[in-house]
Amino acid sequence: MQRKQGTTIGTQFSPLSVARMLWKHRPGILLLWAFLSVIAFLLVSRRPNIYRAEAVILVDTQKIPETFVSSTVQVSLQDSINSIGKQVLSTDNLMKIIDDFDLYPTTKEKRSVEELVDRIRTKDLNVKLERSLNGNRSGAFRISFDGLDPNVAARVVNRVTELFVRENRKTRGERAQGTTEFIETQLEQAKKTLEEQEASLSQYKLKWSGELPQQESVLMSTLSMKRAELQSNQEAQNRAEQNRLMLENSISYAETSLGAASRTLAQALNAPPPTVRGVPTVPGQEPPPLASVVLEAQLSAARLRYYDDHPEVKRLQLDLEQVKAAEAKTASATAAYAAAQRAKNPVEKTEKAPERFSVTPSQADITLLKDDVKREKDRLANLRAQYDVVNKEIATRKVDRQSLLAQIEDHQIRVSKLPIREQQMAALTRDYEISKLNYRNLHDKKVSAGISAEMERSEQSERFTIAEPPRVPTTPVAPNRLLYNLVGCLAALAASLVFFLSLELQKDRFLGEWELSPHVSVLGRIPNIARLPVNRQAPGKVGLFSGISVILFVLTSAGLLATLLLASGGTN
Repeated sequence: MQRKQGTTIGTQFSPLSVARMLWKHRPGILLLWAFLSVIAFLLVSRRPNIYRAEAVILVDTQKIPETFVSSTVQVSLQDSINSIGKQVLSTDNLMKIIDDFDLYPTTKEKRSVEELVDRIRTKDLNVKLERSLNGNRSGAFRISFDGLDPNVAARVVNRVTELFVRENRKTRGERAQGTTEFIETQLEQAKKTLEEQEASLSQYKLKWSGELPQQESVLMSTLSMKRAELQSNQEAQNRAEQNRLMLENSISYAETSLGAASRTLAQALNAPPPTVRGVPTVPGQEPPPLASVVLEAQLSAARLRYYDDHPEVKRLQLDLEQVKAAEAKTASATAAYAAAQRAKNPVEKTEKAPERFSVTPSQADITLLKDDVKREKDRLANLRAQYDVVNKEIATRKVDRQSLLAQIEDHQIRVSKLPIREQQMAALTRDYEISKLNYRNLHDKKVSAGISAEMERSEQSERFTIAEPPRVPTTPVAPNRLLYNLVGCLAALAASLVFFLSLELQKDRFLGEWELSPHVSVLGRIPNIARLPVNRQAPGKVGLFSGISVILFVLTSAGLLATLLLASGGTN
């Protein structure tokens, strides 16, 4: 029944209306569904099988314990795979693989190199890390390739696996060698810096030798020794001054004695000099003190100052003995000379006696007097020689004193500069020790890096090993025909329903009282009166359509069941 203008219609597209429209066209829906499903099955069946070949590469740990040899290549597996993968999956390598195994023969001429490489990188070839049991660092990764030919897929995976293993060995060797070369470069720079600092430190020590902090004890001991030498020099100078004073007195007495002996000899040779009580005298002159008396006074003073074994006391004792012996000889010679004169002139005229000896001395007496004069001259010369020696000693002592004072002042200045030198030395030593420690550490690292590089060359370090080699696959991994068939069947059903539903909606018919508004009352129903010819032919057409629909449904179900059995059998 057509809807008329002004007719109050309720819900035009209620579920009952949709069901009524679809039920009216159930033969056509079944027929179209079956037809579209068959087309979908044919399309799915024409899709080629995709086979996947896989290989597992295990990261084998280092053979030598790390407590003995530590590897210089410390890279995580993820970073290592990313780095090696960029080299293995380069454009040149992938194009060589495509050309060697004739991949993509139908699309190779139609697509560019970039498209082919992008397809094999992002779609067909896959590198995936395997999750470890403890969930931490992975210890293996899987390489897979999807291809139409299972043999070619296995060969491609085998080639990529070999490239990964070889590139890992090469990369680790280059990294170890690069580490060794870098450490050697740093070691050379550290050595150059250390030698420069050693030269600076040596020049500083040579320049300020005697003022260095480590020489403080030597400086203090030397300063104490110089002060002791200065005190000893002062004492020796004082003794030399005393000796010079005593020698001056001895020389004065010796000159007096020599003068007396010379006058006596002159009187004996020329005219006898006047005598007082038998002793030759010079008129108007006091007789000088005896040399023995002077030496005894000096000896007493020396004994008060020094001990008896002192060299000065011994020298004065020896001089005193010699002077006393000389005085005794002189006195005996004078007495003998006087006795000889009295023997020659027994009568002594006291009133008119002359002051000179009237008797000429004998030759023996003259010889004795000459010996006395010579002895006095020798003694005077000896004293004067000693006096010169003492003067030279005093001059030397004074020069030594000035030198000692200068040395003491110099050492005191050096001691005062010790804090400054210590600070400067600390700065130089600190930098030198740091450079020395750096050089030693770099040298140790160089040795370790060399051992690590040798370990990498001998393949005793961490390396890639093929745990599961690629095998020729026997079961395709794609396409999933069951899923595709089910999706095609459902899509065909949906298309059939939508098609016939759209046809029915275009007719704009009134389908039942449920489309009326609730306030509209239904007074009665008029049955559908069809024409006689139509009624005669309707059962046959309906039966034909129903039979065809059932057949198509059975065929579709059988195709789905066969696809399901094939998929389950292939999976098993």
